[in-house]
Amino acid sequence: MLYFRPMYTEPKFLAMKETSKAKRMAELLRVIILQLGDDVPRARREFETYAEWMGLPESERTTGMNQAQMIDLYKTFRTRAGLGFERDVYLEQEPGDRETPNEAPLPFAVLVHNLRSAFNVGSIIRSTDCFGLEAVHLSGYSCGPDHVTVKSAARGCQEWIDIKRWDSPFECIKWHKENGYEIIALETGEDIPSINKVTWPAKGLIILGNEELGIAPELMAETTMKVTIPMAGRKASMNVAGAFAIMAFKIRSALGKAD
Repeated sequence: MLYFRPMYTEPKFLAMKETSKAKRMAELLRVIILQLGDDVPRARREFETYAEWMGLPESERTTGMNQAQMIDLYKTFRTRAGLGFERDVYLEQEPGDRETPNEAPLPFAVLVHNLRSAFNVGSIIRSTDCFGLEAVHLSGYSCGPDHVTVKSAARGCQEWIDIKRWDSPFECIKWHKENGYEIIALETGEDIPSINKVTWPAKGLIILGNEELGIAPELMAETTMKVTIPMAGRKASMNVAGAFAIMAFKIRSALGKAD
């Protein structure tokens, strides 16, 4: 095991201004909260070393803390440093978020296969929560919920939405077919029924296409229903995460409880 050496020696760190010490502690917490790669274990050791030197109470140590508690501690040190909250950390805990959903989830899920953009994956997770669908399924090279950009776009929803990784998208589709789900393709095409003119099934697994290539023919062959969003402008298609949000809203509007 390599010897760990913090950035500062004890005399140099303790001689720093209180605002400078607080800023360094906040910087280390940011690395820990956002899980920034291989630096996380080192940042945690450095934080605890400085906390020991300053004689901080247990309430200001990271041991045993959950994500929300560490975000609160991060905000405490940023305040002591005279700084505001960085958005990519603060967004994990938004004012107005509820402890429980307004409505029960609908038995609709989404399969996110081979999406290149981590931001799109995170946005899809967030829309799944916002419109009350039941789960997000990942396959291929789609990023997982631990990716920093996925977390940034999901804004905390990855903590409670049911997310499952499958070795093969066909295994996911097979399971849903065996459990009574329609397999619904959201795709472009003049011969595909408009999202405004379909009758939604009781249960469904939504298949989304890759940003450039759309839904692979092999996956399209497994679908039992196809829908498209009509375009009013000159473009023939829209961002996949935005398209999914529209579809999720349509499903919630049709099958959710009446206002």
